[in-house]
Amino acid sequence: MSNKLIDKSFWVIVPAAGSGKRMQISRPKQYLDLAGKYLIDRTLDQLLSHPQISNIALGLTEHDYYWRESCWYEHPNVHVFHGGDERSETVKNGLEFLAQQHQIQHEFIMVHDAARPLISHAEIDALIANDNPIGALLAIPAKDTVKQSISANESPARVLTTLDRQQIWLAQTPQKFVANDLLLALNYASTKNMTITDESSALEMMGKHPDLVVGQPSNFKVTLPFDFIMANALMQYQLSDQRNKKQTKE
Repeated sequence: MSNKLIDKSFWVIVPAAGSGKRMQISRPKQYLDLAGKYLIDRTLDQLLSHPQISNIALGLTEHDYYWRESCWYEHPNVHVFHGGDERSETVKNGLEFLAQQHQIQHEFIMVHDAARPLISHAEIDALIANDNPIGALLAIPAKDTVKQSISANESPARVLTTLDRQQIWLAQTPQKFVANDLLLALNYASTKNMTITDESSALEMMGKHPDLVVGQPSNFKVTLPFDFIMANALMQYQLSDQRNKKQTKE
């Protein structure tokens, strides 16, 4: 990694305005207790402990009362803005917030899911090191055989065909793009009523081709109850391993 890249610092937009309905819980999933801290606090811990991440733009619902209990509440490097009804709308609000309040337009920024608390510094390093001027995202190559169904709404689903898994990647975050480029792409998708499931898909609709940077399976998104069980187990293991290494050094 060049010295120029080492000297760079990044803003990260973290959309956290969702309700987490698929978790089947009474509170937003980002406020579940993950090994003694809120899930969102674990995510922010990982991001802001990275030497090249300077600030977080955190998109919350207007009446998010849980945030006051966060250990990052009122931290000077965490800047809260109002999110939207959809994830893409929250990211767009975040980009407008960065442009208006912090004059961030032509710089690379990152977007990371609040519900990916197991992101590693090594993965962030790899994403930062990528020099594609269009941008890049973390993703993992598909290991399983991938089937395409005949209909998205059919139950039970039936197989249409088998896709070539060598060309299938599962997108993760963070994703890294120039702030103004991403804002233009999201605005374009909005005018066309296109569904945006991640930031890369907005750029793709404008004919752009970001790089795929190999991530880790541990950087999964906590979406379902089983995901939370897995995340909690992995987090407990990591914390235990850190304590053991610290004791060994002492």
